[in-house]
Amino acid sequence: MLVRNRCLSRLFNAYRSFSALNSPVSSGHNKWSSIKHGKAKNDAERNKINNKFANQIAMSVKLGNGVTDPTMNIRLATSIELANKSNVSKKVIENAIRKGSGSSGSGKEVNASELCVYEGMGPGGVAVVVEALTDNKNRTIGLIRSAFNKSSGSITPTLFFFDKKGYVTVTPPDELDTEDKVLERVLEIQGIEDIAPVEEEDPEEAEADAETEPSSPTYEAVTEPADTNKVAALLKDQGFRIRDLGIGYNAKPDMAVAVQGDDALEKLQKLTAALEDIDEVTSLYTNASNA
Repeated sequence: MLVRNRCLSRLFNAYRSFSALNSPVSSGHNKWSSIKHGKAKNDAERNKINNKFANQIAMSVKLGNGVTDPTMNIRLATSIELANKSNVSKKVIENAIRKGSGSSGSGKEVNASELCVYEGMGPGGVAVVVEALTDNKNRTIGLIRSAFNKSSGSITPTLFFFDKKGYVTVTPPDELDTEDKVLERVLEIQGIEDIAPVEEEDPEEAEADAETEPSSPTYEAVTEPADTNKVAALLKDQGFRIRDLGIGYNAKPDMAVAVQGDDALEKLQKLTAALEDIDEVTSLYTNASNA
């Protein structure tokens, strides 16, 4: 199973909650001041969500050879569906599609964005891989290097700690109500190396899904990167609902690192938070283990 940045976020929930509860934030001396602070926080959170999905959509176009039609680009269709579920505006989605295709919408070319991978070693000997979509590599590497330096980490090769794999996250059709039935169905699909049930990592997302559709287990299929779109299309043909798909870095089992000590864990949390706050960063992977 691929361990992406949201898995690491779950590992740090205790620290994030503690920080939020104990940050001495002054909200001013009147109701209007409190409202302004609350609105600014909500706006920042909304901008972060919009940026996250805009980057996913732009990457979907890039990795789909510039195809901007969702009916012809299954990864783009999935990214748009996820963005819509998070109330991302149509304008943000359209701008992201144009960014991914390198077009301004008026026939003019815009600065081409590139997919870049950065490697580093974080606190506690944890290997980190960062993916970014950027139109200014010098700026982006500067921001990433600064985040590592401030956390006593360093930019250094770490890709050898990981295997690059494709993943497709799905919910099965109603008739496949057991794991055995799911496994039997996917045996017919070429390209799937492994498939296993996964826990919902975002309780709010799970609750939102439950309001719109019956609760059902989620499975993640692992493939070779080149087979990801093909496998997703075949799973969809078999009645599975595609919830997410992409290509990422899975820590090799013998390369996983259990972070020792609260200090190292807190420093690692600060590093990942700083990296995630960089607008150009689209995905973050580590070999940190919560064992």
